[in-house]
Amino acid sequence: MEQLPPEIILGMVEQHMSMETVMQFMQTTKARLPILPAVARRRVTVRSILQTYEASICKAQMAARSLPLAGDILSSCGPERRVIAANTFGAILELDVRQERINDALRRDFWNTGTRNLGPPAKTRTAQIDYMGSLSTEELAALFYMVDMAGFGFVRACKYEAEDPLVWEKITVFEECLLRHGSWFLWAHLQGGKASHAAQLIEAGLKELTDWETGKEGMLPGLRMSLVDAYRTRLEDAHDVDLEASLRERVRSMVMAPQNT
Repeated sequence: MEQLPPEIILGMVEQHMSMETVMQFMQTTKARLPILPAVARRRVTVRSILQTYEASICKAQMAARSLPLAGDILSSCGPERRVIAANTFGAILELDVRQERINDALRRDFWNTGTRNLGPPAKTRTAQIDYMGSLSTEELAALFYMVDMAGFGFVRACKYEAEDPLVWEKITVFEECLLRHGSWFLWAHLQGGKASHAAQLIEAGLKELTDWETGKEGMLPGLRMSLVDAYRTRLEDAHDVDLEASLRERVRSMVMAPQNT
């Protein structure tokens, strides 16, 4: 290791080492860096050079992730949830801990039940619909907008074309799965491919949507439809109102200052 120039060492760390390996590397090596003046070489080790370039190393590793950090992050170790600064080794380690927990959840047999068992039972769906009915108008609008934007991102990420005859059905099912299963579904979609648990859920959802549209007996209402229906009950006159456009406009009014006319 002491024969390698600093540029090679940094390249190895940025592109080919996990953060756990980097930390072990820093703890175990005391090799002095070459091609430095004799006086400086006695003081500069691999550990010190990695500490010096900590921010650039972390930025390089962060760029390869699905969802780079937008800023500081809260630690998940301990109840105090201390703040960890962005672009530090600690922040990357925290993300690795979270990713491993997600991977562990996705590996469990609970998710490997086959597509025929992927939908929630009737009792759970009813509880979810009832919960939506308890939300305020603003909460319903915000929830709809979040799911709506996630659906837009889903189409862009999957590069579906407008000519795809099932494009709108796929968007609807993706948004439905997000409402039913929450953030773990979104992570499964981001981390997986065509054979992922998220892909299985979407495939099962497309079949369920077809069953609903063809009037198959015993089908339960979807959460996305139930969300819009819950919003309809809050309007004094919902006749001839584009409910989804109304929801988007309500969110706009919530986040923007009133415009002077």
